[in-house]
Amino acid sequence: MVTSSSGNLNRYELETLYEIARTLNSTLDLDEVLLLVMDRVIKVMRADRGFLMLVHPETNKLEFKIARSAHAQSIAKDAFKISMSSIHQVVKTRRAVTDTDLFDPTVSMQGYGIYALMCTPLVVREKCIGAVYVDLLSPGASFQPRQLDLLVAFCHQAAIAIDNARLFELVHEGKQYMDNIFASIANGVITTNAAGIITTFNAAAATILKMNPLQAVGQHYQHCFSLRPEVELIELLHNARQRNEATPPASHKIVCTIPGRDGQIYLNITISALRDPQGDYIGTALVIDDYTAQKRKEDEAQEVRRLFKRFVHPSVVEQLMQHPKAVKLGGELKEVTVIFADIRGYTRLCEHLMPEQAMHLINIYMEMMVEKIWEEEGTITGFKGDEVMAIFNAPLPQRGHALHAIRAVWKMRQEVLSYQRAHPQGIPIAFGFGVNTGVAVVGNIGSEERIQNYTAIGDTINIAARLQAGATENAILLSEQTYLQVYRYIQTSEPFPLEVKNRTTLPNVRRLQGLY
Repeated sequence: MVTSSSGNLNRYELETLYEIARTLNSTLDLDEVLLLVMDRVIKVMRADRGFLMLVHPETNKLEFKIARSAHAQSIAKDAFKISMSSIHQVVKTRRAVTDTDLFDPTVSMQGYGIYALMCTPLVVREKCIGAVYVDLLSPGASFQPRQLDLLVAFCHQAAIAIDNARLFELVHEGKQYMDNIFASIANGVITTNAAGIITTFNAAAATILKMNPLQAVGQHYQHCFSLRPEVELIELLHNARQRNEATPPASHKIVCTIPGRDGQIYLNITISALRDPQGDYIGTALVIDDYTAQKRKEDEAQEVRRLFKRFVHPSVVEQLMQHPKAVKLGGELKEVTVIFADIRGYTRLCEHLMPEQAMHLINIYMEMMVEKIWEEEGTITGFKGDEVMAIFNAPLPQRGHALHAIRAVWKMRQEVLSYQRAHPQGIPIAFGFGVNTGVAVVGNIGSEERIQNYTAIGDTINIAARLQAGATENAILLSEQTYLQVYRYIQTSEPFPLEVKNRTTLPNVRRLQGLY
């Protein structure tokens, strides 16, 4: 075994070593450092070949990194024939070896055409991180002892350069990792140092605040956020720095407008202090949670609830709240089936009852109507005195909506008759029912600031109202359009024409007589 140190080098060799160290420290790119190490060592040692291996920091296994020739050409790993046992010995003992130190150098060396070799460990902070190997392939060639001294000293400098490059690579990868995390976070993240200079401004913060992060980083927060006074970031950061945020992170809800964004913006801003391991204040972190979309969705859902809770079954309201965008409140053209139900003799009824009695009785019957309409997932679009209107297939699509409407109106009629049989002493009330299917304009009608009502308008609605007006007591009249969709499931009278107000006749009107 051979030991050596830079103390044995002459002036020329020290100058050479200094120049090498200066060259190696000119870059922190690990691949560049490894290339410089091999090309320099081969040149200084006047070697024919050289290669370098590094110990993997996690597995502790030797890994081939680079091999070069005297002509500054790369050599493939498989083409570099050498006894690996000598390399492992160098790494394990942290001591350099030459061909004269090997137990039986002639066997492997002659087999691979090697006439002289040197192998030196790369040691930094008392830890071996790899090894450098050089050899000579010319007959009779040999390395001099002073060359080994120079190689040992060279490898000491090389180990430091390689270790620095590795550390820089780890830091750089860590920074890239953190940058990727910051970039992927949905919340805005902004950090400042202790002097108030912005050090981090991620993409989400740029989107939320409509600011250019490249123009923000490096600026003092007071100057940067003067462009966004609406968000009150200057005041929040100033107050946080005044308190030095000794308390837990403070959360602030901000409702504002931001240039470049539509409508009110809803932000939840959390500010906390950044501290070093000793607990000293080193800056401030600001996290912006933009819950505008969530708030608008909640507002839309609440608006849907407000509009429809009186008209449809609560289960339908819940479906609408989950998908508020499915409701086109501004109006849409779609096929619906319409029911009209009206009390017969309402005026005469009011003449024989006190107002509160008449109202109570009407409410009993209307509650029956609503319950049966809701059972078939219909939508109550309004009450007009003693009349109720309902539509099917809106606001949510409803497969077989005409049949749902027919079932609802038949249940309504049966419920009325059943109630009257159960209350023989009560005042009998008769209804007329009309059902029609067709295209109508469906949407929210009324004053945006005051009263609005979800309803349907159009000729389809008018026909249903005319059918109801032409129905005798407790009769259900349906149009040909409805009949064609449900005829397999119902019993009806033969078709007949119905003369109606403002129309000559409605042909093919049928009276519903039962359900299959």
